[in-house]
Amino acid sequence: MRSAILVSSTERLEGYEIEKYFELISTNVVLGTNFFSDIGASFTDFFGGNSEIYQSKLEKIYKVAIDKLKNKAATFNANGIIGVRIDFDEISGGGKSMFMISVSGTAVKLKLLKKVDLVKENNSSFTSDELDVMSRKIATKLKVDQNQTLGSSDWEFLIENSLEDLIPNLVESYFKLVKDYPYSDQLKIYKGYLTVLLRQSTPELVENTLYGMYASNPEIISQLIIECEVFSPSLTIDLIESGKIHYAIAILEAKKSFYTADDYTKMVEILVLLTSLPDTGKIEVVKGMLGSKEKFICDKGHQSPPDLVYCTECGRNIKGVTKGEEIAINQFSMKIEALEELFKTKT
Repeated sequence: MRSAILVSSTERLEGYEIEKYFELISTNVVLGTNFFSDIGASFTDFFGGNSEIYQSKLEKIYKVAIDKLKNKAATFNANGIIGVRIDFDEISGGGKSMFMISVSGTAVKLKLLKKVDLVKENNSSFTSDELDVMSRKIATKLKVDQNQTLGSSDWEFLIENSLEDLIPNLVESYFKLVKDYPYSDQLKIYKGYLTVLLRQSTPELVENTLYGMYASNPEIISQLIIECEVFSPSLTIDLIESGKIHYAIAILEAKKSFYTADDYTKMVEILVLLTSLPDTGKIEVVKGMLGSKEKFICDKGHQSPPDLVYCTECGRNIKGVTKGEEIAINQFSMKIEALEELFKTKT
């Protein structure tokens, strides 16, 4: 019987030591269009998340994907998978669509640490204040994990002590609040405190956390990246190169607390990538009852008159980019130009 394989979205598991890293593993589960028809869920259900039947089906698909990933890990005799990422993408072509769940992570060999191992041969000493802070931290983390309401004193404690390791948990709780109480005062207060904490935390940590969670909730994460001013040129390049063009464009307006020459170089690279996108649509002759006509067919398979720049249904051009996204790219180009002028004044 195969031993249990632990799975985590983080880079470590508390209470375990990583003895050996094997390699990055991944797997995909492709869903045909009949996935939706079989469960009677419309696209409105899908994007709105209102279909309980759909949600149940999707959870089963997630489980299948994770099980497949565990099977791959087992071939290395691994007992853990860390840094797990789950993406849900649409594959379209020829007027048909399929949906693919991609799961990846790093297979590792874990060693369970006994509690005594954690403190053995440790000659450190701690003050009562340090013990109080740690006790409060554990209690606050428990509140977050159990989705309990955080009071103002809890938030003040988090902010005062810069408890950055709780940021992923806090962002996950924010997702849940947005879903369950989208217009509540509780959500506004939570977002206000969360934004303060994110703004004062280590930029690299916040960037890695938010960008790493981007695919799970693009709209919310893009807002946080913009409002917390944690734009990362290098991670934005990663988004583009992994095919998440629209995710990248959505955060081009985000700022950084300061810009370096390396940032400038990477921002230029972003602009080059976005202004040299391949055609995803096409102009094609389509046969009809009254003869053949040229049509502009976008990457979603919609047909529009060939003289139109943007699809009449989804608003995308032949590059798969909307007018609003083109404006965002142009504004980003102007930001790069301004940054270049600033660097010239320093030479």
